[in-house]
Amino acid sequence: MKKKSIVIVSLVLLALLIAGVVFIPNPVGARIMSEAKANGYIQYHPLEAYDMARMICTQCHSDERIKMYCPRCGPPFVAVVPHMQTFIENYRKTKPDVKFVNITEPQAVAIVQVWNALVGNWEKDFREQDILKLIGHYDQLKALYLTPVDQRPIEAFLSGREELKIGHMTGLEQMQRKLGTPENNPKPLQEPTTEANPSDAGANQHNHDHDHADHKH
Repeated sequence: MKKKSIVIVSLVLLALLIAGVVFIPNPVGARIMSEAKANGYIQYHPLEAYDMARMICTQCHSDERIKMYCPRCGPPFVAVVPHMQTFIENYRKTKPDVKFVNITEPQAVAIVQVWNALVGNWEKDFREQDILKLIGHYDQLKALYLTPVDQRPIEAFLSGREELKIGHMTGLEQMQRKLGTPENNPKPLQEPTTEANPSDAGANQHNHDHDHADHKH
């Protein structure tokens, strides 16, 4: 009985310790949560995914380059992001003094949704078989690709965050809303008006007086 009580107390203390590490803000708990999300045990909140995507993707290039060049590269993010692992590994070799964080597949799933929402999603412009071939052996990314956009939690959430968007369609929704407001409606053309210049009037009167005097002579 005594041994059983010791075991129960030990388990309770262990559970409290784990709860304290995980739920009370501290470096160890933060590290555990980060690893759990990176490996897919816990889902990223959309705004956490946004921060994570910017942190990882701007290791090699700025978000301005993402905005300018990613839409021109061809394949959509779902087919490109997994291959960023190769680029990061190459950076590690060419810049051994710089620490680069590579991408896990659960992170890639979150990153794809972030940039789809904030830069653009052109998955429908490509044939399904071509996209799946480009994705390769990444099963979680294949599952994401086959999931409707409105059922992708991160992408659906961030699609409504206009202030975060950096793609070429940025601000379009607000511009469309403003089109119907009175101050933005086309105004009728007004006839040009000319105002009399006092100096011109004086000069005309002066010439008229001279003409009248000449007529008398």
